[in-house]
Amino acid sequence: MSALSRRRSKDDEHRETWLIYFGDVRVGSIGRRAGVPNSAPQWGWWCGFYPGTEPGEHRGGIAETFDEARAAFQFAWQDLVATLSEADYEAWRRQRDWTTWKDRMHALALPLPMQRSEGVAHCFCGEVVTNATLDAHISNAHRLTAA
Repeated sequence: MSALSRRRSKDDEHRETWLIYFGDVRVGSIGRRAGVPNSAPQWGWWCGFYPGTEPGEHRGGIAETFDEARAAFQFAWQDLVATLSEADYEAWRRQRDWTTWKDRMHALALPLPMQRSEGVAHCFCGEVVTNATLDAHISNAHRLTAA
């Protein structure tokens, strides 16, 4: 079983946010809260991922320090991980791969098969894809191996 790892988010260089991963699946975050008074707890955390876990299963909270937020996240993760199966992680991976593929197709101004009346399009890799073959194509040809 993979251990949790964290990586600094590059989305906002002015705000300290750590993305938490279990293997290649992003399972939460810990970060400084924005827009709160100095007298309020400065750290927030979030544990859960979608798809893979239902929104009601997600946990989150606030803490005075990073270490307190990390400990609260770890406690929530131990409860959540006991309820998960490999299928839950796979659901997240499939969504990640689909979104990455779709975004690249859009960036290259290539139509998706569902945007064409015949349901057929050319992938950026050169393969012909159809509505029926799209999921298998993304999984086989464009599977991300790292988060």
